[in-house]
Amino acid sequence: PVLYANATQINAIVPYAVAGTGITNLQLQYGGTAIPVGGIPVTDSTPAVFTLDASGEGAAAVLNQDNSVNSPTNPAARGSTIQVFATGEGLTTPAGITGEITGSNTKQPQLPVTVTIGGVAATVAYAGSAPDAVSGLFQVNAVVPPGVTPGPAVPLSLIVGTARSQTNATIAVK
Repeated sequence: PVLYANATQINAIVPYAVAGTGITNLQLQYGGTAIPVGGIPVTDSTPAVFTLDASGEGAAAVLNQDNSVNSPTNPAARGSTIQVFATGEGLTTPAGITGEITGSNTKQPQLPVTVTIGGVAATVAYAGSAPDAVSGLFQVNAVVPPGVTPGPAVPLSLIVGTARSQTNATIAVK
């Protein structure tokens, strides 16, 4: 399913059916003309944390324990639980259905999920599909470690299996 498209960007959901293929072919179609892009590698997971400005860098798409948006002016307290929104969790149990709206039928990734905040391991309270969202929107609830150094841009990393998310997503911690 295509979620968004314009002249310079296409956001699409990678189908669960490509799992285990090693390489899959991507083809775009515009104005009735097929544009072959070529083979792209398929991995077990490729986690990526969404960021507030959609650049993949800086302030992560994170909600604080009170469901407010995390920011330097609204940091998360150490010891509180945050909600991190990401993609790329890989196969799930029960099996995900490409393009499905999850409703309350959430699914958990088959691979282990860990989180670090400021380089410190965080306790993962929940890792699975985000309720009432398109399949592939991945939510991780993690406890901000009490020992993390506070600041307005503390590095946040999500690991699924052996794959790590980008290194430049951050949260604010007080």
